[in-house]
Amino acid sequence: MIEQEGAKLLTVLDRVRTDWPETRFDNAPEPQQPVSDILDSMTAGVSDLVAASRNLDALQAQLREQTAVLGVLRNIATTATASPAGDDATRLIWWSLQSMNADALNAAYAGNLIGVGEEQRHYLRQRETLDGVILNARHEVFLQRLEGTVWGVTGIFELRRFELSSNLAAQNALFRIRHDANRINELAGEYADQAEAFLAGERAASSRTIWGARMSVAVISAVSLALAMTAAIYVSQYVTFNITRVSAAMVRLAKGDRASALPRRLDGKDEIGDLFRSFRSFRANALRLDRSNRQLDQRNALFEKVFTNISDGIAIADAGGRVTARNPAFLKILRLPDESPEAVSLVDWLHQGRFATAAQEVGLKHDHRGHCELVSSDGQVLDIRASKLPDDGRVWLLADVTERRKMSDRLQQIDRIETLGKVAGDTAHDFANILSTIRTQAHLAETRGHDASESLDAIGNAVDFGASLTDRLLAFARKQSLTPEVVDLNALVEGMADLVEISLKPNVQLDIALHTTPLHVRVDPGQLESALLNLLLNANNAVADVGKIKVTLDQNRTDQARIFIEDDGHGMPVEVLDRAIEPFFTTREGEGGTGLGLSIVYGFIRQTGGQLHIESEAGHGTQIEVLLPLATVDQTEEQLPSANACLLVEDDPKTRASVRTLLVEFGYDVTTSDTGPEAMSLLQQNRFDLLISDLDLGGAVDGLDFVKTAWHGPHEVKTIIMSGNSSAQKVVPDHTAFMEKPVTGDKLAEVL
Repeated sequence: MIEQEGAKLLTVLDRVRTDWPETRFDNAPEPQQPVSDILDSMTAGVSDLVAASRNLDALQAQLREQTAVLGVLRNIATTATASPAGDDATRLIWWSLQSMNADALNAAYAGNLIGVGEEQRHYLRQRETLDGVILNARHEVFLQRLEGTVWGVTGIFELRRFELSSNLAAQNALFRIRHDANRINELAGEYADQAEAFLAGERAASSRTIWGARMSVAVISAVSLALAMTAAIYVSQYVTFNITRVSAAMVRLAKGDRASALPRRLDGKDEIGDLFRSFRSFRANALRLDRSNRQLDQRNALFEKVFTNISDGIAIADAGGRVTARNPAFLKILRLPDESPEAVSLVDWLHQGRFATAAQEVGLKHDHRGHCELVSSDGQVLDIRASKLPDDGRVWLLADVTERRKMSDRLQQIDRIETLGKVAGDTAHDFANILSTIRTQAHLAETRGHDASESLDAIGNAVDFGASLTDRLLAFARKQSLTPEVVDLNALVEGMADLVEISLKPNVQLDIALHTTPLHVRVDPGQLESALLNLLLNANNAVADVGKIKVTLDQNRTDQARIFIEDDGHGMPVEVLDRAIEPFFTTREGEGGTGLGLSIVYGFIRQTGGQLHIESEAGHGTQIEVLLPLATVDQTEEQLPSANACLLVEDDPKTRASVRTLLVEFGYDVTTSDTGPEAMSLLQQNRFDLLISDLDLGGAVDGLDFVKTAWHGPHEVKTIIMSGNSSAQKVVPDHTAFMEKPVTGDKLAEVL
């Protein structure tokens, strides 16, 4: 138990040694004895106390054993003394032994070393009384056990002395521990006093510092408040003054004073500076807006001047086609009175007035874009251009080009006369050569007599050449005999691809792009193949060595098939392009060119009702566009037509009756009509093999309208135009026969 408490106390001392503060306060006196020395002394005291306690426990245990033995001996002696069986001497001996045993027990309970010594002396005196006395055996045994208990280092007297010494050592150690503990308490008290004094000093210093800080804050707050009030007054006056200046400048600027300005020195980076810069930006924008308005006014004035004085008619139409604005020339060109209302559709007016026929032919609509020409019933020619506006309206530009067209026609007529003269000269030259050959060979045949076969062959060749030349001239003059039929261009071009590739140079590539749907046209297929082969061979000749020729088939608008041929050859300069289709004009005269190829192609295309366009530039190849009218393929075409069905249109009853009689005699089933609309309806609803019509029927529809309808119809119809005016033959298309009145059986038989 004492060892556990000692170990705990040593642990506490070690903790005190470790935790004892090393900090020294200012002006604190040095301790007279270090804490570590006191703790070392206290540790030694604890160790001594523990050792003394441990020794004392061992001694007391031995004492308790010896005391127990003495207790047993005391009982034996007491019993023997009181026994009546012995004599007095024996009882006296037992009484002495009992007295010695009592002295030993008293020594065991003596309080100090003196008492132990006194009991030991009593024991020795009783022991001397037994010297010279004869002891029996029991006495001897009892005495030996008693002597063994009281003497030696384990005897009762020595153990008792050791116990008392150990007790003194323990008290000494305990005294030193208490002394050291008191000393530590004193040191702790001194340190606590020093700490309290130090804390009191620090507390006083902190109080002084806080007081100084409070005073500083108070002074700074007062100064800041003064500065803030000064700044607020300054800023208020500064802002108010400058806002007033900006406001006044804005008012002057709003009233139109563009000279209103603000000084640039106030161009800081604060809100006032931003306000000044904003004012200057606003003023600059106002000046730019004024400048833009002036320019806009100038442009408006210029536009108004042009709009009013331009010789061409200008009309602005909305998305519905109604005219919302027009210039004076617009009414003048259309020959309308000045009081004509504006909100009238121009297109509707054209469809209902003098330009009705032309407007219907070109399909003029409200959403028209681009260029077209209209010819009125009285011969006025209008050049019309329409441009789309952002709101889906239109700007219509009308120009009266009647005089210009007349001048152009006269120039073209002069050109045609010059061309005809050249063609006549070239033809006469060729025929003169042919006739010269024939004359020469005939003379040789006459002089040679029986051997004239060689001359006859030469004459035959000259005649064949003349016939070929005549056919070519007829083709150019669109007078060749054609056998039109409905063919698919895709199949026709694809079928001649092999033939064309064989005729091309080795390094010339031919690409053919067919249309996705059939393109049915009414043409002479043999002549069309010849024309296309001629164009492709010309393209092949234009390619020097390596090149490409491309043929594209597609549809142009809704009523035309388009054949587009392009090559990357050397192309044609302008002077050559202008004379490309002129008969007998060739750039390959040294290579056998006759100059009739393109002219024959042009004549055939025109005779078929198509168009031929050539675009070329030197060094950039040539593009040729062939447009052919699409034919309507009737699903009932395979049905057998009625035999010799004829439609006769004539407004003169006598003529109509006489011609009908002649036609019946020729085996025709004749249907007659005396008005244009009725005849047009009959022609569109029935199938006829022959159409004979008077040119002038006295109405909006004339004989040429029937011819055009029949030509573009689904069936082949032979057409004949009758007229009492022989000059009317000029307006008759090439594919239509002309018969001059009065009609006789011979004339009718000839044209049939």
